[in-house]
Amino acid sequence: MASIEPIAVLVVDESEAFLASTLQWIDSRRDLRLVGTARNGPEALAAVERLTPDLVIVEAVLPGIDGFRVARTLKARGSYPLVILVTFHASAAARDEAYAAGADGFLAKGDFNDEIEAILEAWRIARPRRSGDVTIPETPVRPGSRTVPDP
Repeated sequence: MASIEPIAVLVVDESEAFLASTLQWIDSRRDLRLVGTARNGPEALAAVERLTPDLVIVEAVLPGIDGFRVARTLKARGSYPLVILVTFHASAAARDEAYAAGADGFLAKGDFNDEIEAILEAWRIARPRRSGDVTIPETPVRPGSRTVPDP
């Protein structure tokens, strides 16, 4: 049986707590491999160039260059890597801005563990070669999700 190459992950966030929990989650999985972390947008862009991750999990609200601009910059270079924006402030307006920036996914940090699985599974099914395009089907918001429409 052929082994599946782990998904190389870069995590970008200035929150020690989120970094620690996300790194622990990645470490607990055989299908994921941490390639690096960054604390802000410029570090994230440099790390993507240097580390060539398959997946970038990036906080939407960062000082300086925010996660939306990071996503827009990465996607302007081509469709790779997969970019998932995360935030505590998961409004419909933020979700719309994330997708307009080219993000492949948008999650409330509180729903991260539950909702990331669907995104990863969809990506595994359509997992591209480095030169291919990634298209993740937009999934409806789960009942009880903290990603809610703006009033």
